[in-house]
Amino acid sequence: MSARTAWSIACLLAIAVLMVALWPRQEDHAVTPTDSGLHPTAVSSLPAPARNAEPGPVATPPCPTGTAAEATGPLADVTVRCLGSDHLVDLGSALAGEPALLNLWASWCGPCREEMPVLDVYAREPGAVRVIGVNVQDTGSSAAALMTDLGIGYPSFTDTDGRVQQALAGPPVLPLTFLLQRDGAVDRITTPAVFSDPEQARSAVNGLLR
Repeated sequence: MSARTAWSIACLLAIAVLMVALWPRQEDHAVTPTDSGLHPTAVSSLPAPARNAEPGPVATPPCPTGTAAEATGPLADVTVRCLGSDHLVDLGSALAGEPALLNLWASWCGPCREEMPVLDVYAREPGAVRVIGVNVQDTGSSAAALMTDLGIGYPSFTDTDGRVQQALAGPPVLPLTFLLQRDGAVDRITTPAVFSDPEQARSAVNGLLR
């Protein structure tokens, strides 16, 4: 072996030893529960973060579930669900005995989006009748998300099979608004077709309420 070859081999070996010595070791940089300031059991008790998790359900205002009064009128025996719930509710029984402003809406309906905040303001005013939404021709997730985005405080049922709209004999347009009387009778509000001011809602209700 020539002196040049021996020298080359020695240089290669020295470089290899230096690379091994400088190679980062993962265990040297690991953070232990003690290093992080946590009790050792705290780390193991924390749930692992979910990957690609679906968003959780959106909270919506609770719906009326029933009264002692007997349901009468077109909404008697009409079964619906409260938006955000799988629990079935007899709509006529849930609303019986007290007047209510029923508003049929959908998340894809532009005028509905404009009208709902107006109804929400009216619902919060002293002397207002109950405002109850009925979501139709929609998906529960889209409807609940819209209510949250708009900050709507009144409850809404969901009419997935169109029974409410059929019982009220409403035309195939949205939004639709009805006044439910104490005796279960229902009057459709046509003027205005879409509320743009809370005073319009108050005037319409006062003009029809018996």
